Amino acid sequence: MHLSTEQAVRETYRLALEQNLRNNVVTQPEFDRFAGILEEAAHRIDAEKDAFRANYHQRLAEAREVVLREHTSRTLDHPKPDWVVDTPPNAEKIDLLARNRVQADHEARITAIRIDQTDQYKDLRDVCQERAKRESQERAAHAREVRPTPLRDTFATTNQISPHEAQTRGRSGPSRS
Repeated sequence: MHLSTEQAVRETYRLALEQNLRNNVVTQPEFDRFAGILEEAAHRIDAEKDAFRANYHQRLAEAREVVLREHTSRTLDHPKPDWVVDTPPNAEKIDLLARNRVQADHEARITAIRIDQTDQYKDLRDVCQERAKRESQERAAHAREVRPTPLRDTFATTNQISPHEAQTRGRSGPSRS
């Protein structure tokens, strides 16, 4: 299967996302979801490949009909000059176009499965990132609670305001009272 640039980038992104998830999945529910996505995609791809092999001739016959219908349909867009001769396509050309169409449809189905798999991976990645963020915040809060408080106490005592300063703070200058 020849990949276009877009398909190659999409496949590379899917594989990188899958590898990232393999490294970041920690909890059992996340792992189960990851394994389920992987298994479902593999099952769907295998089913599509089996259906392609089993129904190839039927798909080819349907594609021939579609190609023939497209070539013989009337187009009322623009009148053709008198010197243009409409020759029906020969059987070899119809077969080639039908085979190409069947193969393209098969590849489009596989691509759709991969895109769905990538979307599910993105959702799982978001869940993993939320969990990691929550755990990081919990660790930071715990560290603040457990951290020795002499520094905090020292800072608080150096910033204390004397009662006299508190009373005179609001004044702008000397007063004659």
